[in-house]
Amino acid sequence: MVLDSINLSPAVGSLVRGLNLPEDMSDETMRALLDLLFDRGVIVIPGQTLSDSEYVRFARFFGQPLEFFIPEHRNAEHPEIIRINNDAATPAAMRDGAVHWHSDSSYETVPGAVTMLFGREAPDEGGETHFASTSAAYADLSEIMKARIDGLVARHELARAPWIEGETQPDPDRPPRKTDAPEHPLVMIHPVTGRPGIFTSGTAYAINGMDDAEATDLIRELREHIVEPAYRTSYKVRPGDIVLWDNFGTVHCASPIEYSNENGKRRLLHRISTKGLPRLCAGKIA
Repeated sequence: MVLDSINLSPAVGSLVRGLNLPEDMSDETMRALLDLLFDRGVIVIPGQTLSDSEYVRFARFFGQPLEFFIPEHRNAEHPEIIRINNDAATPAAMRDGAVHWHSDSSYETVPGAVTMLFGREAPDEGGETHFASTSAAYADLSEIMKARIDGLVARHELARAPWIEGETQPDPDRPPRKTDAPEHPLVMIHPVTGRPGIFTSGTAYAINGMDDAEATDLIRELREHIVEPAYRTSYKVRPGDIVLWDNFGTVHCASPIEYSNENGKRRLLHRISTKGLPRLCAGKIA
């Protein structure tokens, strides 16, 4: 099956046209969406009217949906769905927590696979999400740099990565969260496509066998390279949009947003994150 799609930028992102998900969640359609997602890193499916249960059913094609670690952010009937909003009552320490370049759950032993947002309400201005292709960035590295980083293993932990321009550092009053503090290859081989990509996310802070200063410099250099304009795109999630991204092939960064309950300023997104290989991709691992 060939989907009707247009690219959002040369390196990353595609918008799919003419799809009605409640009526067509066949294996054929979902396999085509998976192929496009893992090829392009990000896909946008506009004009959808899924119920919460239909949205969860859709998400299961992309891996095992997770239950978010903060219960009050979960949908009461469907705990796989996380509510993301800009409620004016949000404590200052909990605002703009995603305004840094990262891939989801890289601070855990098993990183996130696919993340998706379903737009319910959007502000008139602002609220874009930025994406960058880690595989395109790796492909453009010099052979000397590839040889330097291939085989290296990085250590990951929340809030310890060397920051780069444009990122918001976490509020020191944000409640701490215990994580796995895992190790991941600095060059991640995609579990479906087999393509290599730079896996610093926003959590790599050290490299095994390398002194701290050299590791910090290298991680920052790689993070800055990944987000060069040639590897990027941006998209604002609007009502009815479903936006999905591949955490093994991309990093993303939220835009700062005004926290307001006024008409024209509110944002409400329903997020689902998954782990594990999608059922329809079984047998595709190299």
